[in-house]
Parts: sequence; C-alpha cells; structure tokens
Amino acid sequence: MKSTKITSLLVTALLTVSLSACGGNNNGNNSAATNSPQNSATPAESASASPSPSESTDTGTGNPVTITVLNEGAVGIGVGKLDDLFAPKEKELKGKGIDVTYTPGNPVAAFPLHYQKIIAGKLHEKNISVKTEDWGWGEPLIQKETAGFLAKNVPDIIVGETQMPGFAQQGLLEPFPDDMAADIRANVSPAAWKPMEYDGKIYGLASQPGVSSLYWNKKLVKEAGIDPEKPITSWQELADNAKKVTEAGKGKFYGGGVYAGPNFGGYLRYGALIGINGGSYADANGQPTFNSDANVETVNLLRELNADHPAGLMVNNTEGTYFDAWNKGQIAYLIDGPWQVQQCKDNKLECGMSPIPLSPNGAAANVTIGAAFHSVPKDAKNKDAAFEYIKAMYSKEIQQLIADSNVRSPILKEIAEAPDYQQKHPEMYLHYQAMNGNVQGLPTFAKDNSKVWQVWGDAVVKSLMTKGDVKAILDDAQKKAEQITKQ
Repeated sequence: MKSTKITSLLVTALLTVSLSACGGNNNGNNSAATNSPQNSATPAESASASPSPSESTDTGTGNPVTITVLNEGAVGIGVGKLDDLFAPKEKELKGKGIDVTYTPGNPVAAFPLHYQKIIAGKLHEKNISVKTEDWGWGEPLIQKETAGFLAKNVPDIIVGETQMPGFAQQGLLEPFPDDMAADIRANVSPAAWKPMEYDGKIYGLASQPGVSSLYWNKKLVKEAGIDPEKPITSWQELADNAKKVTEAGKGKFYGGGVYAGPNFGGYLRYGALIGINGGSYADANGQPTFNSDANVETVNLLRELNADHPAGLMVNNTEGTYFDAWNKGQIAYLIDGPWQVQQCKDNKLECGMSPIPLSPNGAAANVTIGAAFHSVPKDAKNKDAAFEYIKAMYSKEIQQLIADSNVRSPILKEIAEAPDYQQKHPEMYLHYQAMNGNVQGLPTFAKDNSKVWQVWGDAVVKSLMTKGDVKAILDDAQKKAEQITKQ
C-alpha cells in the first residue's frame, strides 16, 4: 500500500510541477539555475553511464568506489569524472585571467574549482571517486528526479531546493546515519539541515544556504531625510520609510520592500515576513493555512508596500526585472539573501544591512533561500560513500573556503563563530546569526503541490493589485486549495 501511495504521489508531481525553484533569476539565490544544463539526459538515458559493478562497490570492502553526484551551478565545474575536469577548468580560468591559486584565510577567485578539489581530495583518502551529472535546475530537475525515482534509477546524491522536503516526506530519501545527524545538530547551523528534518530524522544538507535580511540603499534613504545608518526594527517603520522615499523620489525612485511575484522567488522572500508574524503556508499535514489572521496581516503589509513600487513591479512574473530596478538604484529597500553584500559592492551601491523588521507581536524567523540541499536516495547504489561526500561538504576545509568567498556564510560553527571571521566579514556574520534562529524551508502540500502554490500566488497578486478585502481573497484561496488537497 505504501509503495502504491508513493508511486501515485510521484506521478502527480511529475505531471503537475510547473514552478522553478527560485524563478530563474540572476541574483545569486539560485545560481545553479543560471548555468545552462551541461547534461540533459533523462535518468533512463543516464543508466548506461553509471559506474559498472567493478568500480562501484561498498566502502566496507576497501575497494574503489565511484559515486554519481548531481551538479548544482554554484559549485559545478562540468560533468564527467571529477578528476578529469580539473586541468581543463584551470586552463579555462587562466585564459580568462582568473587567479586559480588559493590560500585558506584569503580571498578566493576560482571558488567552484577549489570546492571540488577539496571534496575530491577528502574522498580520495577513502578510496572514493566522483562522477558528476547535470540535470538542470527548477522544473527540469524536478521532472528528471521524479522520473528517476519511478524508474529506481537515481544518482548516489541528488540536489534540489524546494522539492527536497517533499521527497523526504514521501519516503524517497535515506535518513542520515544517527551519529552523523548528531554531529550535524551539534556543529552545523540549523539553516543547513532543519528544513530537511522530518519525523526526527535529517534527510539533506546544504553547504552554503541563504536566509534573507533587509538591505537599503543609503543614498536614496538619505535623500528622503532618513538616517541611513539606523536599522529599521518594525514593520511600521519599514512601511513609513518606504513611503517617505517614494515621496522624495517623485517618480524617479521608490521605497520598495520585497519581491512578491507568484513564484517561488516571491514565496521564499516574503515567506520570512509570514514566519515572523507567526503565520504559515501549510500545517504539519501539508494542508493549506492561507487565510489565518497572521497571513492576512502580512498580506496587508505587502499591499501597503506595493504602493511604494512602480506599477506592477512588485508582482512581476520575472523577478529579474525587480532586481534590475534595485541594481539601478530605483528602489531603496530590499529583502533578499546574503549575496547582496557582494552585489552591492559590484554595483557600486552603498548598502545598509540588518535583520528583517518585526511585526508588533512577531518574533525573528526566516526561510532558507538559495539552499541547494544534497540528499542520498533510498535506491542509491553507494550510500555509505555518498554520505562521505556530504560529510566533506561541512568539513572545516570546505567551510573555510565558503567563508573566504564572502558570498555566503559558512555553516560550520567552528569557522563562523571564530573572532577572525567576525572581524573580516561582519555582514556575513550577521547573516550567519540569522541562520541560527527559527529557520524553515517552504512546505510541500499534501497533493498537487504546484497547483496549490499557484492558488496562493494568484491570491497575493489579487490582494496587491486590487482594492478587494484581503481576508475575503484569502478565504477564497483557502477553499480552492482545500478542494485540491482534499479531493
């Protein structure tokens, strides 16, 4: 019976998935999506390329093991045998004038190259080698992974973002060994694993997840007569300041606030506001909780902020359009992930950064964004070796590399809480602190996940773009969602 239920869920997911993991933007939160898939083979087509029995054996025998790992763009350097990729990648980078040297504790230019070299080196010590594949990101990745589960033909490690908790709930992933899970709980930031915890077990880990913070353009804020060095602490301040900036901009720039398009890029970002206010998208059983009082209050805040954007920008289907406006200095406030620290510098914007403001009765909360969770499927052929790969992801060497990149904060407490890191990377340390509180991922609905999300997204757009009663709009969305999840 359980097998039949899982198969039914997978077929449904394959047929109905329609939303990419983060909206396909170019702003760092889903860097994997910005890399063109280098291998679009289906799971069935990939079977012939899987390690042969002679090179794929249990680590307990001491024989060589080759594991197959899905790439994600932020750390990928190509597809094929990892050891064969290093020399061509170095040559390519040198040809572009990129420094391929790296000394721990110093800035790093060729981050993916060194990430994979460290991983490969640590696995070689255990007689494990790696072959990488690339199944894309967002919808193509979800479809191929779903087909792979159905065919029982999956890599030893899969990767993904919003779909991964659902795979865990469906019984498709191998729980982390108890000793490994205990080590992670004791030494790793919750944002890296908490969204992948289900029934007391951990099913996935992200080596460099993001959570959102509030950023502001100091120049625009100052022009509105607001102290650019003073962080905002409340929703009321955010709404008031955004209005002041819009008035000062006189059509040239606006207050801004947060992207709220009907896609995961929107749900992830303003999901932090929903969590702060004590709301949620779904309950523990995957049933929608759209029309709660807390959610109504949050959507009313979004409606207020929408007035401080150019018409239609806040709910634009393409989130890249929203971030173009930020990069060009056309909006003053932004809720986004840690990559904005470096992107502000790259775009020559003087930016402030602080925790997301709180609602009157709210408490700090956040949603992981740009988190590439790595998991071991139940049907993986080399589970022990695959878990060694994941252990390497949160090793001291990898986490030091992430710290030196200054694009994400490390998840290993030993690195992130060191005085040297706090001094060198104060903004990233602020981000690290945000990863250690109440942090969750997006939920997976009990049935037809993508359809239910679209009901929610459409309701938020309607709430922001019309004068209709928000409570009534969310009540209607709740009824529509329940008709899908409970039929």
